[in-house]
Parts: sequence; structure tokens; C-alpha cells
Amino acid sequence: MTQQIETSPTEQKRKTASGTTIRWAGVGALVIALLALGVVPRLVRQREALAAVSESPVTHPVVTVVHPQIGEPTSALLLPGNIEPLYTASIYARTEGYIDRRNVDIGSRVKAGQVLAVISSPEVDQQLLQARATLAQSEAALQQAKATLEQAKANAELTRLTKERDLPLGEQHAISQQIVDEAVQAHNARVADVAAAEANITAAQANVTANHANVGRLLQLQSFEQVAAPFDGVITARNVERGDLVTTGSATAGKPLFGIAQSGTLRIQVDVPQSQAVNIQDGQKASIEVKERLGREYTGTVVRSASSLDNAARTMLTEVQVDNRDGSLLPGMYAQVKFTLAQERNSLIIPTSSLVIDRSGMHVVTVQNHQKIHFVPVVIGRDMGTQVEILSGIQDSDALVASPSDLLHEGQDIQVR
Repeated sequence: MTQQIETSPTEQKRKTASGTTIRWAGVGALVIALLALGVVPRLVRQREALAAVSESPVTHPVVTVVHPQIGEPTSALLLPGNIEPLYTASIYARTEGYIDRRNVDIGSRVKAGQVLAVISSPEVDQQLLQARATLAQSEAALQQAKATLEQAKANAELTRLTKERDLPLGEQHAISQQIVDEAVQAHNARVADVAAAEANITAAQANVTANHANVGRLLQLQSFEQVAAPFDGVITARNVERGDLVTTGSATAGKPLFGIAQSGTLRIQVDVPQSQAVNIQDGQKASIEVKERLGREYTGTVVRSASSLDNAARTMLTEVQVDNRDGSLLPGMYAQVKFTLAQERNSLIIPTSSLVIDRSGMHVVTVQNHQKIHFVPVVIGRDMGTQVEILSGIQDSDALVASPSDLLHEGQDIQVR
């Protein structure tokens, strides 16, 4: 029979601790080996790089230089704008009635004075007939007043002759004084009748004038039964159909009958920045580009400007008009307006990569005598994307570092590639 040997608890704990120590020692050795594999090659490469640098004959930074270009005598100013019709109008009814006939629709090209629709307004027609009848009555009354005046004048003349005949006879006592007095009073009465007849004529003439004015007013209302185009253009809106009831209205009373726009000449309003506002003059030409009309360039003319700047945007509102008699442009299109402006200053053009902007400001890095770095502050003008305009600070003969590194410093020796 095999005898089983029992191990005391103290011995078991000693064996367990010994195994743990061995395992940790193995892990530490593995970590040290891995660090050696990663660090040692890196140290070797760094030592080799330092040795290559120390043995190399070139110890200065190598840079590429460029020279500034003289700016063009003219510059282009490109501004966005919306194409709008020269004139637009909303046409409302000026008389009440029903649409008897509609002659145009959306897109119809019309001439000034062309009848767009006819409104049937029988009330106005009846009022006009009545006004004409009243005018005829007043004219007849005027003629009657004139006849009365003539009769009054004839009676006054007769009484005058009687008075002039009776006065000498009365002085000679050939007739009684009563007869003389009756002749004088009769003549005075007839003279008063003449004055009254003249006043009646004045009143009758005023009545005729008033009736003429009333007839003219109704004739004007009747003319409004024919809705006419105010100018040459294109119908852009039509809100009525035959049989619709329309009333006199305005912009606050409802929809207009028609909308019309003049598209033979179009206008574009652009906001010119303050820096170029003084260079924009009336009569100046501008090129207009529309993306939907690729390959075609339109020429517009500056017709007016606000002659003042907007306080908020610091821009000047400018209007450019363009001929559109061929109808190739549509109101509402988006366009680019390009102005060619004369340069009033000498400028240089450099690549944007040559410009350095840091906390000390804007400057370029120049190369003096082909070996030393010198930082020069500059004043920039227009930003043209890959190029920038320099107004002052450098000359066209200066050599500039094409793409200066942040490691370059003032007076540093370099080598020009």
C-alpha cells in the first residue's frame, strides 16, 4: 500500500510565493527585451542621421525664391446682382362691372395702349346717358336765358324812349306829372329786368359747365371699361377670367387684374464696396455674365448710382442697364457684373504662400545677397486667391522665399535652390 505524504499549509504557501516570483521575473524580462528591440534601432538611426548631417557639406536651410510681378494697370471688380425689369406695374380696375372680354394671358407681349380686357359696366353707361340729357337741358336753359335777356333789353329800350319823350312834355306841363313818373319808373324796372336776365345767363352758363364736367367724368369712367397696357412689355400675371366681377381697387384692396413688366431693357442693381465706389462713374461700361448663357457676354452701362454709402454695409447702390431686345435674358436671373477699373497705384503681385501672417503682422521673407534672411513688413491690397497684391514694403527686384518655414529667423544663413 502506497503511503500518502501530507504537506503542511506553511509549505504550500512557500511554494505558491516562489511560483509567483518566477512568473513576474519572466514578465519583466520580456518587457525589457521588447524595449530593447524598439529603442535600440531608434537610437542607432538617430546616431546615423546626426553623423550624416555632420558629414554633409550643406548645413544651411535650402529655400526656393520668387520675384514679385508688376500689377496690371487695370483690375476687375466682380459683383453679384439680380436681373430686374426696367418697369413693372400692377393693373387694377378703375370701374366696376363684369369682365366681358380678356385679350391677353401670361407671357403675352403687348404694346402701350393695347386693350388687355374689356369690363361691362351698364351702370356707368346709364349714368352717362343721364348726364348728357341733363347737359342738354342746361344748354336749353341757357338759350332761354339769353332770349329773356334780349326781350328785357328790348323792353328797357322802349321804356327809355318813352321816358325821354315824356320828360320834356312834363316840363312844358303838356302832360301830367304822374304820366312822367310812370314812364321813369317803368324804365327803371326794365333796366332791372335786364340785369336779372344777365345774372340768369351767368347761372345757366355755370350749370352747363358743371354738366359738361360730369359728362367728362363719366366718359373717363367709361373709358376705363377698356383696360389698356401702360407701356410695352410682357404680361407676368393674370388674375381674372371672363365673367368675373371686378371693383375699383388699389394695392390695398386685393389682387390686380394683370401684372406687366418691361423686359426690352433690363437693370441690375449691385452693391459696390467703398474701396471701389469712387471709381464707378455714370456711363461706364460693364460686362455681364449669366451662367445659363455660357459663352455669351452682355455689355451693360452704368446709368445711376446712389452717390452715397450705406452706413451698415459701406457699399454704394449702383444700377446697370443692359439691352434685352432679343429676349435672351429673363427678369429674376442671377448674374455677375464685372467692372474693369483703372489702377491708380503701383502694386506688386506675389504668391499667397510667400506671405507670412503672425502676431507681429504681415510680412515677407526676403533673401539678401543670396545668403541671408530678412523679414520685411508689407501692406497688402486685394486678395486674389492664389495671389495677393502688395501695395508697399518691397520692390520688384527683391527675391522672396516662396514658402517660408516657421523655423526661419532674421539674419539666418540659407542656401538658394
